[in-house]
Amino acid sequence: MSALAAFVTLGGDPGEAQSRVLSMLSAMPTRGTELRVRALTEGVALGHGRPAGRGGLGPWRLRPGGPVLTGTVRLDNGPELRRALGLAEASDAETVLAVYDRWGLDLPLHLDGDFALALWDPVTARLIGLRDRFGVRPFLYRATPQAVAVASGIEALVAAFPACEPALDEVWIAEYLSGQPTCARRTVYRGISRLEPAHMLLVEKGRTEVRRYWQLEVAPRRRADPPEALLELLDRSVTARMQGGPVGSMLSGGLDSGTVSMLASRRSEGPLPVISMKFDDHPEIDESEWIAKIHAAGRFRPVWIDGRDALGGDVAELLAEQGGPFFAPNLATSRWLYRRAAEAGVEILLDGHGGDEVISFGVARLTELASEAQWRTLWQSTAAVSDLFGGSRREFFLNSMAQGAQSRWLRAMARRLNVGAKRDPRAWRQALHPALVARTGLVQRVQEAAGARKRGATDDIRQHVATLTAPRYPTTLEVLDRAATLCGIEPRYPFLERRLIEHCVAQPAAAKFHDGMTRALLRDAVRGLLPDEVRLRTSKTNFTPNVRARMLTSWGDNLNRIAGCNPGRIGDYVDLAVIREGIQRLRAGEPDQPALLQTMRAVVLDEWLRGGSSALAPRLDRRTPA
Repeated sequence: MSALAAFVTLGGDPGEAQSRVLSMLSAMPTRGTELRVRALTEGVALGHGRPAGRGGLGPWRLRPGGPVLTGTVRLDNGPELRRALGLAEASDAETVLAVYDRWGLDLPLHLDGDFALALWDPVTARLIGLRDRFGVRPFLYRATPQAVAVASGIEALVAAFPACEPALDEVWIAEYLSGQPTCARRTVYRGISRLEPAHMLLVEKGRTEVRRYWQLEVAPRRRADPPEALLELLDRSVTARMQGGPVGSMLSGGLDSGTVSMLASRRSEGPLPVISMKFDDHPEIDESEWIAKIHAAGRFRPVWIDGRDALGGDVAELLAEQGGPFFAPNLATSRWLYRRAAEAGVEILLDGHGGDEVISFGVARLTELASEAQWRTLWQSTAAVSDLFGGSRREFFLNSMAQGAQSRWLRAMARRLNVGAKRDPRAWRQALHPALVARTGLVQRVQEAAGARKRGATDDIRQHVATLTAPRYPTTLEVLDRAATLCGIEPRYPFLERRLIEHCVAQPAAAKFHDGMTRALLRDAVRGLLPDEVRLRTSKTNFTPNVRARMLTSWGDNLNRIAGCNPGRIGDYVDLAVIREGIQRLRAGEPDQPALLQTMRAVVLDEWLRGGSSALAPRLDRRTPA
């Protein structure tokens, strides 16, 4: 949650580097009010900011004349590295510097954990930027012929170049409105980029280069590892993330948060604060019954939030906090959770986010069952998938047969019979203005991105890896990071640990889905840890009713503006007839989740385009999309 800032002059005034970094840090006050800037050489400066009294204040240096490091770092393998390097005592930041001294540009290959770092090497006159493998910590940069700046927040990069007014990116707008991001690099502004997870930024000899340093690739296991292996990895990950301050955990009534909370309660010196929501007004989404079962199984200090209190947060307020358009349907709820956690004295909040993707629902097993002609087992297995995702069992059965049956005749018959599976291929872009789709080449971009993500030794691994490396993943983590930082909370995600992820991806599909149960890897691993009522629970709460209620309560003026006679610039980007029809359905109480999501994006972008939520009035750049 600290602030990262660095500035390297390539062709401009070298005397401005230090003041630019100070301006960048000052533009991110929620990340820290204790600031330090180091001018390292002509035209190069690094800065660091932290909340008062939280951790060490960088930038860090091991020795005079040595490399300098700034940023945020929490290492899973810090103790191992310190033993290998012969360091008796060292912070994680100092450990990173020692690793660089030993291994140079191979530095990121030796780091496991959450980090966003900038390192200046005075010997090679090289700036190195690093982001962790899964994008837990934010890292953005802006490169021009005159300078390169890196920071934790987009507003800092706007402040770094005060004479260069930012322009909105039409390609980003199209991908945002359609819900189809094709890469994690793009941001709302042209020229301001996100360093993608598992990537390195190099600035050297006047050149700027971005390299991938790691890729999620695993060899499939022929036989599943014992469930205890996964539980041990999870326990180790939870324990590592409990270091550094008062710890609490987010707790719903599900598998992921329940597992994290139970493991943390075993490691906690006293009752663990757990933050939970209750929805008395919406019993269909209230999980109090499940949460109470977990409370009874561990040592907890329950902190409850009434769902009615989390309805606030108008669009302008959320935009100001996020620094630009965002997509997070439950952001208003998350803000309240972080606020209550801070009031309860928590600084580090464990979160089960990522559990679905890391453990995997294992639905690729359905295709394998069809390939093995296990038709009875396949039909029985469709019940769990239908309950979880909606849709008919018949449709899932026939779709699996169409993909996996050995007989070409059976595959063809399944496709003919599966009439319900024939979706409108244009549905995902129906709310966009056709001209925007055409001039941004959106359809081709989405198709190419989907093809590029199909990596892996088996169909199951390909699906698993694609889910974990989807472009939306790091942007979601950035939204949560910003919301938590405003409350002085550092979120930590035990499921997002490299060794744990590689372990789960490598397991055979039959271990991920068996006995009619999705997410079987975790269910097997937590036998005896979680109450069976929670461990074997097949339902998953859909919070759409709460999101719809919040929208209609807090965003009513925004909906009226789009539905009115003078919608403004948003009409250049969306099909107003589609959006207005969706608003009518939402107001009528129809359960239409696609319309809800389309409307949310349109409302957020509309507010942003009007410039009422920020001093940065965005302008559109209609040059040919990059």
